[in-house]
Amino acid sequence: MFATSIRAALAAAAFATLFGGPLASANAETANIAPQPPAGATAPAPDADNDRADAAWADFLETEGAILADAQFAALNNLAFQAAAVRVCDGHALAKEAFGKAIGDVIASGDKQLSDDDAEARKTAILVAFGARYGLFIAEAHGDKVDFCASAAKLKAEPDGTPVFLE
Repeated sequence: MFATSIRAALAAAAFATLFGGPLASANAETANIAPQPPAGATAPAPDADNDRADAAWADFLETEGAILADAQFAALNNLAFQAAAVRVCDGHALAKEAFGKAIGDVIASGDKQLSDDDAEARKTAILVAFGARYGLFIAEAHGDKVDFCASAAKLKAEPDGTPVFLE
């Protein structure tokens, strides 16, 4: 049952990506149909918080389910944030061994009573959850790179109890 619910969630995410995400835009471009903003819409100011990333996070979190405890989801957020910082911000590298161990710890934290198939499905769901977080943080970083990179630098300089994988 667990594997079925994970597969259903992954299928729903794939469906949304195929029919409401990047491919929908590509199809419009192929057909020479420019996507049109709603009537009366104006572009947000460059420094405006337009909540697009907030909505993306909300959509993603709605489908995620309870594959991890809150503390483990927080660990995934931390790992994904730092991986995105390395990708987007100058002056950071990732402590690869410690980073890999931390993701491994999240994966290994699961129910030891799961069948091999369910354990593999759970591992896949966790890696998808990490990847989605990483992508969302990349998007947030490009929304306000200066602020995002300043947050990463502050975390690196003053971890305040948060595990840091930035070098």
